[in-house]
Parts: sequence; C-alpha cells; structure tokens
Amino acid sequence: MGKLTYLQPRRGDISPVLVLLTSHRLDCFLVCIRCLERFTSLDRFKHIYVIGNALSPEHTAVARRFVGRHANATLVERGPRGLVPAVLAAENEILAAHIDDVIIKIDEDLFVTPHWLEHLIDGYIDHAERPDVPVVMPLVPISPPGRHVLNRFLRVSYPSERHMYGGQPIEENWVYHRWIWEKLLHENMAQVYLRDAPAKYGYVSYLTINCVIFDARLMRKVLPFSTARVAGQPTSDEMAINAALAAGKQKVAVLGRSLAHHYSFSRCEDYLRSHVPLDEVWRYMQGITEMPVTTRRCHAPTGGGDLKLLRAGG
Repeated sequence: MGKLTYLQPRRGDISPVLVLLTSHRLDCFLVCIRCLERFTSLDRFKHIYVIGNALSPEHTAVARRFVGRHANATLVERGPRGLVPAVLAAENEILAAHIDDVIIKIDEDLFVTPHWLEHLIDGYIDHAERPDVPVVMPLVPISPPGRHVLNRFLRVSYPSERHMYGGQPIEENWVYHRWIWEKLLHENMAQVYLRDAPAKYGYVSYLTINCVIFDARLMRKVLPFSTARVAGQPTSDEMAINAALAAGKQKVAVLGRSLAHHYSFSRCEDYLRSHVPLDEVWRYMQGITEMPVTTRRCHAPTGGGDLKLLRAGG
C-alpha cells in the first residue's frame, strides 16, 4: 500500500482574507492602516474587510478613504458599540462566507512591521498539517503570549529591571506597557532581540486576538460566535477561541522572529497616552526600514508625515 503524503501549499498560492476591526481609537486606526500600507502589498489579500463598530463621522470617513484606495476592500459598518452583538455577528457572517480560506484578523491598535505577512504565512504553512496547532500569531510584546516568549530575553538582557516586566497581568500592568514602549522607542529593543536569532517558534496554550492567522481547523470549532451574553457574562471571539483551544488541548504558535506592536490594553490606555503619545509611536514605526533575520522583501509604499498629517489626509 502506498504511503500517504500531504502536499504543502506553496507560499505564493496563499491569498488570505484580512479582517480588521476598528471602533473608537481613530488615531490608532490611522497608524494601523498606514503601517499596513507601508509594509504590505495589500493586493496580496483575497479580500479585506474593515469592520467599523459604531464609528464617528470622522472615523467613518477615514475608513471609507482606506477601502476606496484598495479595490479588494470593503467597509462593514455595524452598531451599537460592543463585541456583543454587533461585532461578533459581523465576524460570523464574514468567516462563514470564507470557511475554506485562510483568515488573518487584526485590531485597530496593532501595528505591523516589515515582512510581517511573509512571516505569518510561513508560520501558517509550517503548521498547516498540525491539528494540535491551529493558530499562529506574531510576537506581540504587549500581550501575555508575547511576554511569555520574551521571558528569557528579558531576564538575560535586563536583569536589574525585573520589577518593570514582572508583576501583575499584562492587560492591567501600566508599568510594563510604558517600559516596553520606552525600550522599543529609545533603546532599540526589537533589533537587539532579533540580532540574537531567537527560536523560530514559541508555543503557548492561549492567544490574544490582536493579530492571528487561522483556517477552518479553528473556525469549525468556534463558529458561530455567541451574539448574546453567555450565562449572563460578557463574551468575545478571544474567549471562545481560548475555550476551544483548552478543550482540544491545542496550542498557539508564536513567531519568534517577527514582531508586531500592540499599543495598549484598555485599562492602561489613558496612562500610556499621557507618557508615550501615539505621535511618537508613529515616528518610530516610520523609521523602521528593515528587521533582522528576514530573507524576503515585500512591496512597501513610501509615505511621510506625522500623525497630524495623517489625520488630515485619512
């Protein structure tokens, strides 16, 4: 009897569907879409859905200009504000229509870096035949999985500053938020980390939904997302996915050599804005031209101006 051989999809054959969620952080959304356009050839996506949740008129105008620049993009406007029911209902419709596609979901306060898409697709392909690893995400320093993968690097590189990156959960640790951003902006932390050629993947048992790639292996387990409270408690796509991962004893692969930057969790947002303004983050993102430990190049449209110009130009 012949041996069964799986045929791996070729990288160039994969055209993911991008789902971008935006709600109330207009300035974050501006940085997010400019980084996407700067570091990605957006025609690589089969389709781009921008889910706009209860947007202000100005925010709507910016989102419409973005989708107007890209023939494969659609703005899906839903209200009222909140994941339940509006956002999860929209996600249910989009994901059900693309059950056989590869999906990338990102949030409005997630800023991609050079080669992010190539790295993410590489990670997806490396795990496409593994039923125990149905999700891949980049290394996001301000996230629990990212903090877990960075643990050894932080302990070795900053032994005297352990009090800055330890302590309470990342989602409410304003000290960690500010410390990470100051290291990124002023001490070249990302480049220092990547120059050591870290492991290609780290594995964790949970995810944060800021930037993830997945396919039907996951969607068939979690769809449809609940559009009502579960047992009277709030729910989210992240909670549903993590529950499915736990039930199936599955893992998430975290890319060790590709970073994406999450601005903040909501509980720390006001504090972070007063100490690390988004204009400063945008200038930092503009200054990123190459990331070490990469071999492929992606098309990067040129762009200029600071965040104030972005607000004017959409």
